Amino acid sequence: MAEVHSEGGFAGNQPRLQPPAVVVYSDGTVVLNAAKQATLNGADLSKLLTTLRQDLDGLPGTVNPTTRPIPDIQTTVLVVRKADGTMQTVRASGLPQIGKEGGYPAPLYDAYTKLDGLNNVTSTPYTGPKVRYVLQCPVTTQDKPQPWPAGMPQPTKGDGGNCTEMPVVDGAAAAAVRAACSSTVPGDPQMKPTVPYQSDKGVRTCQWRYALPDETS
Repeated sequence: MAEVHSEGGFAGNQPRLQPPAVVVYSDGTVVLNAAKQATLNGADLSKLLTTLRQDLDGLPGTVNPTTRPIPDIQTTVLVVRKADGTMQTVRASGLPQIGKEGGYPAPLYDAYTKLDGLNNVTSTPYTGPKVRYVLQCPVTTQDKPQPWPAGMPQPTKGDGGNCTEMPVVDGAAAAAVRAACSSTVPGDPQMKPTVPYQSDKGVRTCQWRYALPDETS
């Protein structure tokens, strides 16, 4: 029903493996950085959606600040499902840093703060039956590749060019991925030390996080 995530910036981010900061679902479930979860009751969910729709109503797909933009800063992306069922997406460069004082419309900043404020609600650790993981060709490695983990699907892309893959799996395959790969740290786009594995397509490293409920590929 609503979401806020970041794109681009100097540090960059791994597409789809770096989770959205906040995702709100129609049953009131809120997932925060794929690390925590909370539940909104019906009244709070309705109030939140009404506010977001009013705040974003009439705004273009990209809103630029009136002040001088900050180079290489991430773009904040707000998404909300409108009353007619369509999705509205608004992008704003450096919205948390620049804010309404820097030239962004007050309603846009209000929508962001409403979603970001969900990080303060009572939450529990987020887990799930599915995992999303990234397979990558290591640039260099001094470690001898280990045998490919049993139960983890083999990559489909060969070496050379862009060999990055980001599948979603569940069941025994998900358990194999969690056991073999390094888990990501939510909010940190930097790759952590990983074990090289010898696959049928070449050497690969891997990282994983729990997949969101609506992630299937």
